Amino acid sequence: MSAIDGKLVAQCLTHLRDLERATISDLAERTGLSRPTVTAALNALVESGLAVEHEARSAAGRPARAFSPVAGSPVIVGIDLTRSTVRIVIADRTGRVLGRQDSEIAPPTTAQPSLAPVRALLLQTLERAGHRQSNVAAIGIAVAGLIDEDGILISAPQITAWNGRDLAAMFTEYFGAPVVVDNDLSLAAEAESRGGALADAETGVYALTWHHVSARVTASGRVLRGRRGRAGEVGLLRAFSDVEVPPGTLLEAVPKVGAELRRLRDDPADLSGLAALEALSAAMAPALAALILTVDPDVIVLGGELGEYADLVAGPLADGIRTAVTGIETGPRLIRGGELGADAAVLGAVGLAFKNHSTRIYGMPDVPAPVITIDPENEKMTTDTVAETTPFRAAVIGVGARAGVALHVKEAGGIVVAAVDPDERTHARAARLFGDVPVFSSVKELLASDVAVDGAFVTTPDHTHAEVAVELLEAGVAAYIEKPLAVSIEDADRILEAGHRTGTKVYVGHNMRHMQVVRMMKDIVDRGEIGEVKAIWCRHFVGHGGDYYFKDWHAERDKAMSLLLQKGAHDIDVMHWIAGTSTRSVVGVGDLAVYGDVESRRDNSDRRMGDWFSMQNWPPSAQQDLNPVIDVEDISMIMMRTDSGVLMSYQQCHFTPDYWRNYTVIGTEGRIENFDDDAGGEIRLWNARSDYLEKGHVRYPIEDGGAGGHGGADPLTVAEFVEFVRRGTPTDTSPVAARDAVAAGIGGALSIRSESRPFEIPRLADEVLDYYAAHQPTRR
Repeated sequence: MSAIDGKLVAQCLTHLRDLERATISDLAERTGLSRPTVTAALNALVESGLAVEHEARSAAGRPARAFSPVAGSPVIVGIDLTRSTVRIVIADRTGRVLGRQDSEIAPPTTAQPSLAPVRALLLQTLERAGHRQSNVAAIGIAVAGLIDEDGILISAPQITAWNGRDLAAMFTEYFGAPVVVDNDLSLAAEAESRGGALADAETGVYALTWHHVSARVTASGRVLRGRRGRAGEVGLLRAFSDVEVPPGTLLEAVPKVGAELRRLRDDPADLSGLAALEALSAAMAPALAALILTVDPDVIVLGGELGEYADLVAGPLADGIRTAVTGIETGPRLIRGGELGADAAVLGAVGLAFKNHSTRIYGMPDVPAPVITIDPENEKMTTDTVAETTPFRAAVIGVGARAGVALHVKEAGGIVVAAVDPDERTHARAARLFGDVPVFSSVKELLASDVAVDGAFVTTPDHTHAEVAVELLEAGVAAYIEKPLAVSIEDADRILEAGHRTGTKVYVGHNMRHMQVVRMMKDIVDRGEIGEVKAIWCRHFVGHGGDYYFKDWHAERDKAMSLLLQKGAHDIDVMHWIAGTSTRSVVGVGDLAVYGDVESRRDNSDRRMGDWFSMQNWPPSAQQDLNPVIDVEDISMIMMRTDSGVLMSYQQCHFTPDYWRNYTVIGTEGRIENFDDDAGGEIRLWNARSDYLEKGHVRYPIEDGGAGGHGGADPLTVAEFVEFVRRGTPTDTSPVAARDAVAAGIGGALSIRSESRPFEIPRLADEVLDYYAAHQPTRR
């Protein structure tokens, strides 16, 4: 940036951002600065990538220099942890909202303090807005509680374990980005002052609509916090705190009162609604009357989760205030709901992140936060407000090793309501995983029961997927099918055709599309950093193969077909996704090189993988208790030619000492390769000629995907399934791509078993391809 005073540059950027597009004359008039100063500031902004110049013409036809702010890649996040559900907003540096999500995920509480569901929701929201965690410049978080001047939480009614903690430091470490934290009411009041119901108020009050009144006083757009951040907390006065409140915690009680007020809005004669309104107004009136006497505000804004009922509350509340204090007349004073509604606190959190991290966002200090509003007409914004009042009801079909993936449905606003498994020995495991839910012996029994199901997780053995999935789809139950989709091309096609014929949603759990290493590699390719992709190689070192796949049914062709499905379908799907193409012909070589010679055999149907797995099982030839039948290959190498001409190769070995996968993607202008496939590893990029260069020319650390299986991908995949079923939201996974991965794996196995003869993959019918390409549109 040039040598011009940074404060003047910041001033010009602020007004340019507010105007969205401006000439030098516009900004000179707006800022009061001279044209040369404005010109120098704009040149500095263009130089630093914060503004772009356009060529425009005035009415007289003379050229005029016009400028617009550039959003750029950094994004700013707001999170509200104070409502009954977690709310997240993502904005670019111009203040435009890119994504919003209000999930049924409950915020952390004393009973459930984990932040893992919040992080999973954040990653999902970022993905939908087209960003990754590394794009986040700063995060603002709203919490319920008093925070002192040093950022220490004095008290929190929701989660007592946080009392006395430096929440900003704690959250920064957990979320991997700079975090600022403040009280929810303070943030909501600031947001309403910046661009809402308090914007024109010289003095205002933002009050939580609840029996115990907490409030914030604003003066000239700023929140008056007081020495300890308690200004406005009139609810702490014993005189106002002994009112009767609904039973239960705040997070439980507020929705109940809201439901009563909702009934009153629908039916003005509803007795329970009238009683709730009377109790709420009577409880609030004395505290607000005290604030009116002290502050004499221009506007009183009723906020919080019950703020949407301000129109119902305002009249009775004004009557109660007049009764509480002789001589008070509301007159022209307005008691009303906030213009930002339920988004006030989260938008205030975004504004706080802008305010405290101006340098990270703009490369300069002292740039004021923009006015941030949510525009439903903004096509770039993803709005995912959960409209349903009931949770997503899931069934689990097959209580085996992967059944636990369904537990993530809770983080996506759902609940497991039933399980199915013909083996009675699994019923105790179902109870441990899912609690007291009915366990049926067949899908037919489940469908005949009175258990309502919105979707089912198919985690049965691979060779049963087609039978189970088709039965569910025919019954209208959306299916999440663990990969591989099926163990034959015919069965895979049968599933897709059933989904097409019935219109029931089909989802395949290719969770690796949500792994950070994969997403980062795809982003690098999509940005054009290596030019046009021409080849992809994958080496998969399956160090745990002897424990995972050669002691149960996976070792049998009749049940697994080939480990090019169980393991390879993952990697083949990833290669297809990165290159944007699918395999059409495949050839391979392979062998049962080690495990076929192991003599120790046992029928392990009475045990599960956790009973026999051990890192001490080494070397592979010393493995014990292998499956009685072993006729799948333990080493396979296949080569694929795709629709677009990209060449691919996949090598899989189940007796290596190490366990990881390595992708190499080669383009016309460079190549990338991952080293390790989880946080702590890195992706290396070579983009210039060189001899041996171990670290490459550019290194990208692999980001932490958060808690949950497969590097945090499992919860994101489940959340994607739930959103897809509920709203038809397009998914990153694809049933057709899952079928193509299975077909390539089967083709490779058949080639291996036929002396490396090439195998041509048949195509799906055009109408089926079109249906899935359109993301399975709902049929009326």
